[in-house]
Amino acid sequence: MNPTNYSEDFQRALHEWRISNGVAENDAVLLLLDLFRIHQLHWDRIRGQELPSFLEFRESLQKLSENAATFRANTAYLIEELRRHKGAGSFVPPTVTALLLAILFALTTGTLVGKFLL
Repeated sequence: MNPTNYSEDFQRALHEWRISNGVAENDAVLLLLDLFRIHQLHWDRIRGQELPSFLEFRESLQKLSENAATFRANTAYLIEELRRHKGAGSFVPPTVTALLLAILFALTTGTLVGKFLL
């Protein structure tokens, strides 16, 4: 893409306008145009600091799209691996030892809470 030089375009258009309207080099209108250009450059610098350019915005969107595609592919791979994993859907019952320990822990906790807090 060929970048456009807006300053040169503006100067060329201004020169053509001066010639076509017979405006002298030291006319007050040209001073007002210079003042307007100062104002425009000032606001262009402020906008450049606050807002990203369209090119930066487009690059950010492309990077986001690439990251989303990678995330989607990795998620699909993970889901596929989880489905292939043996025993992922089967229930494993607790052992008798685990049940007895849980009952003993519950009785001990209930006794201690009743003894010290009540």
